[in-house]
Amino acid sequence: MEPDDVTIAPAVGPPVELHPFAATRLSPGRVGDPASARLLARPHRAVPERIQRWRRLGNLVQDERPALYVHEYSSQGLAVRAVVGLASVHRAAATLAGPGIVPHEDVDRHQAEELAARMHAMRVNPAPILLAHRAGVPTRDLVDAATLSRPLTDYVDRAGQRHRFWAVTEESAIAELAASFRDARLLVADGHHRLAAYQLLDAEESEPGWDRGLVMAVDQSDTPLFLGAIHRVLHGVDASDLVGAVRRLGIGELRDLGDASPVVGLDQRTLVITTGERSWAVTVPESSPFAPVEVLHRELLPHVPEHRVEFHHTAEAALARLTSPARGVEERTVVLVPALTYDAVDAVVAAGRRLPEKATSFQPKSSIGAIMRSF
Repeated sequence: MEPDDVTIAPAVGPPVELHPFAATRLSPGRVGDPASARLLARPHRAVPERIQRWRRLGNLVQDERPALYVHEYSSQGLAVRAVVGLASVHRAAATLAGPGIVPHEDVDRHQAEELAARMHAMRVNPAPILLAHRAGVPTRDLVDAATLSRPLTDYVDRAGQRHRFWAVTEESAIAELAASFRDARLLVADGHHRLAAYQLLDAEESEPGWDRGLVMAVDQSDTPLFLGAIHRVLHGVDASDLVGAVRRLGIGELRDLGDASPVVGLDQRTLVITTGERSWAVTVPESSPFAPVEVLHRELLPHVPEHRVEFHHTAEAALARLTSPARGVEERTVVLVPALTYDAVDAVVAAGRRLPEKATSFQPKSSIGAIMRSF
């Protein structure tokens, strides 16, 4: 992102308002099927009519009664349980350190505007924003109580995820579950651009409903999401320039790893710069308030020539780019970045900072179409 294009979606301030809604869900045979993306494909203004047609064909189910939902999904041996509802987005938080819905990454203004326009044309929130928090005992007890009954639906989708849903429909139960979130601190795990789009729609649209957006909240103390790293391939950057910047700026301890595997140099406070043939480990001291990924983007990259950043979720994929065909004689350098913990991410935000774009990868995410919100 160019600096002028960066916008920060404000934290949504307390109290957290969670509202019931009547969910739209793809039929079990359609969830996790890449072909189902046709429902939300261009032209986006045709999506409302497509939704009606898919309902008639039985490819899509529309619940009749508003509810808060408990959604449990399992993927690759991990089971995640979340509360799904509509969250009010119109109230900005006075502080990043307290309760509310709190983003932790920068977002691109143009992408947020594009998403807002797309959702407005489709009249759909196609997937919930993924939120993470440490729930209190009252919330956990209410979620456990909701799952004692038979699930509304239970199936394995085309991508291999198992989904179970429970609908909380009684007014008193909805009120009690919603009230348990009023003082929650909900960290945005995935969906920063969608949150910014929700806020743009809230500011621009007078029609009822656009002041709320679809969210799902996962209890990190009960069924935690896994946090992975997102590694960087720097195009147009010579590794020696980056290493030279580390030396000049005195950023942490620099160790030459030689031709050893770059992965061996990684740890919680250490990132690795590598050409594939030679690597250097940069250890950020514990006394520094900044995470290694912050040091890379805020302190190192401004001191190297113009560059382009490419992101990869595995070290293997990032390192493979060093030997893949390149245009011209473009330099490439890989920076392997350590994964952050949930508490480390929360501490960054509580200190009033945002992490760079794509600093975290919260997994697993639910298959698209398992639960949507249609206007």
